[in-house]
Amino acid sequence: MLLNGKKTKNQLTMKPFVKWAGGKTRLLKEIEQRLPADFDTWEDVVYVEPFVGGGSVLFHMLKKHNNISKAVINDINPVLMHAYQKIKQAPMSIMDTLVALRNEYNGISADKTREEFYYRVRKTFNEMRFEDEQKVAFFIFLNHTCFNGLYRENRSGDFNVPHGRYKSPSIFEEENIMTLHNALQKVEINCGDFAEIWNSLENNPTFIYIDPPYRPISKQVTMFTLYDKSGFTDFDQLRLKEICDIFGNRGCRIMLSNSDSYDEDISYFENLYNNGYHISRVEVTRMINPYNSKNRKPKEVIITNYQPPQ
Repeated sequence: MLLNGKKTKNQLTMKPFVKWAGGKTRLLKEIEQRLPADFDTWEDVVYVEPFVGGGSVLFHMLKKHNNISKAVINDINPVLMHAYQKIKQAPMSIMDTLVALRNEYNGISADKTREEFYYRVRKTFNEMRFEDEQKVAFFIFLNHTCFNGLYRENRSGDFNVPHGRYKSPSIFEEENIMTLHNALQKVEINCGDFAEIWNSLENNPTFIYIDPPYRPISKQVTMFTLYDKSGFTDFDQLRLKEICDIFGNRGCRIMLSNSDSYDEDISYFENLYNNGYHISRVEVTRMINPYNSKNRKPKEVIITNYQPPQ
C-alpha cells in the first residue's frame, strides 16, 4: 500500500549493507517463530545484540516489531562498527565514493582488469587512516567484491581477502542505505568485547539475541569462527553463559544461536545450558559448509531461557 506515493515502513527495503560470515538471513523464520508468544504486546522493548555482525536479525526486528523503542548493538570489529556509525550519522558522505567505485568496477569487462582494480582498492583501503570517512565506502565495496564476503586480516592488521570474481555485484543500494540510516537513529552502537556492552545499559534490556562466533561442530571439523585475532574459545562460551544467567535472573528474555557442537557423543551446548534453558535444532544451508559436502546440512541450536511457542 502506498501512502501519498510513499512506501509504508513494512514495504521499505531494510537489509544488511554487508555480507558477513555467519549471517542469519536463512535463520530469520526460525528465530521469529521462537520469539516469546506475547512479544508484540510488550511496550518499550529494549533489544540488545552483543554480536551484531552484518545485522540481519537486527534489521528484521526493527522492521517487523514497532514496539522496539531502543536497540543496543555491539561487535568487536572496529571497521564494521565504524561503518554502522557512519551510516547512522552521515550516509551521504560515503555515497559518492561508493557510486564511483561501483561504476568503475562494473564498467570493466575483462576479469583480469577487474581483479587488478580490486587489489588497488584493497591496497588503498589498507593504507587509509581509520578516521578517513571514505574508508567505510572502500570497506563496503571490498565486502561485496571479495571472496564470500569474508573479513580477514593478516598479522599486520591488513585486510587480505582475495578477489571474489562476481559478474555484476550490486555493491550497495541507495534506498537501503537511507532506510538503514533512519532505522539506526534509535540504535546505540558499541565496539568491544561482548562483556563490556552490559556496562553501558542504564536499565535491564527486555530481549537479548546472542549470535557469537560458532563453535566447531566437532574436533574433526574446523569452521570460520574467528571473533578477533585471538579467536573465540570455550572460556568465552563460559563467560557468555554466566552473563545469560545473570540477565535471565533479572527477568530478561534471551535467545542464542550456535552450531550443534559435540565433544565425542556429548552435546556441548546441552551440557552447558542445562539449567532451565530450552534447546531446539534446525537444519541450515551455509555459504561456507563445514562438512564440505553437498549431501549434509549442518544443524544449529537455538537456545532460549523461556519456553518458545509450540
